[in-house]
Amino acid sequence: MGVKPTQGGQEDAVLSYEAAQAPDSATLDHGVLHEFIGMYLRRAFEVAYEDFRNRLGDDALLPGYFTILTLVVRNPRISQTQIGIASARDKSSITKALRWMEDEGLIQRLRSAQDRRIHLSVATQKGIEQQARMEAKALGHLDALRDAIGTERYASFVGTMKDLIGTLEAANSTDALCQTKPR
Repeated sequence: MGVKPTQGGQEDAVLSYEAAQAPDSATLDHGVLHEFIGMYLRRAFEVAYEDFRNRLGDDALLPGYFTILTLVVRNPRISQTQIGIASARDKSSITKALRWMEDEGLIQRLRSAQDRRIHLSVATQKGIEQQARMEAKALGHLDALRDAIGTERYASFVGTMKDLIGTLEAANSTDALCQTKPR
């Protein structure tokens, strides 16, 4: 590594290509990142989704679409709001997914007779068949997750994830309320 003098007598390190080497990946210092659960949750999601996508093959949809299609198949006439709450997705994501599924012939959206602003979704025969194929393949994915986590720890792991979600959502909603109240 060469050294280049700068104004004021201080020196800045300048890398030269001959001497510069990246640190050994196996011994990288991650600092506080080793304790960031979010980093591990994101990585776990990525590898789990990759396994899910590989198992579904040609039946794979975009992330979250299987969830939405399953909710529509199992709950005929479900509203967009109900889908959003049940899938923990925002309105724009739900709208985009439902439009795509309607265009693909997987669902139909009907206007509610009581409130014309509300759209109710029902699966078409094509949607029911697509969801059934995906669900059959998804069972293999669930088995792989149980094997990876350990059958005896699986229920506890899922419970811990639900506790984490519930606790942080409650804390964030309380924080949001406190920030909007006048002092």
